Amino acid sequence: MKRILAITILCLLLTSAFAQKNLKSTFEKDLISYTTAFNNKQWDVVTEMMYPRIFEMMSKDNMIMVMQGMDNMGVKMTTDFKSIDRISNVVESGTQKYCKIHYYGIVKVKLSGLMSQGSSLVQPKFEQEFGKENVKYNEESNSFTIQAHRSMLAIANKKSCDWKYIDINSPQAKGLQNLIPEHVKRQLR
Repeated sequence: MKRILAITILCLLLTSAFAQKNLKSTFEKDLISYTTAFNNKQWDVVTEMMYPRIFEMMSKDNMIMVMQGMDNMGVKMTTDFKSIDRISNVVESGTQKYCKIHYYGIVKVKLSGLMSQGSSLVQPKFEQEFGKENVKYNEESNSFTIQAHRSMLAIANKKSCDWKYIDINSPQAKGLQNLIPEHVKRQLR
């Protein structure tokens, strides 16, 4: 009887480890696709990967306008996704499942045009958000290189593996937290 119990526990642990590895692989593929689309200004692809309820707060067209507006104002941002540090356990609630992804990437921000003189304004904000030690400014190219440890929430229908994402890091994203049930947020911490 003890042997059967031990084998059952071992099987459950192996299945859970395999599922976690599979999930991590899915998230890596998606984050690479997301950052590549963002870097290439493929805003339709970016917004398609976002959690649809985001557009209850701001229409998809307005979201695309904001992203295009950054570029037009002289803020050229790219992210080089490096790795997933860790993922939470999947939390189910209602018809949805949620997972928090902690990842690392290098963000590059080049200022030009209207923002060419704005480095002194944005540097303190970057340092506050990412930590002073993670933000490097290059005066010659008027650009920042940021070592970014970030997190995103992945959300899918319980019966689906089509994950959608919310970037929950920036101060501007605090309102997006309201889209996630409180008990889920507590479990994902």
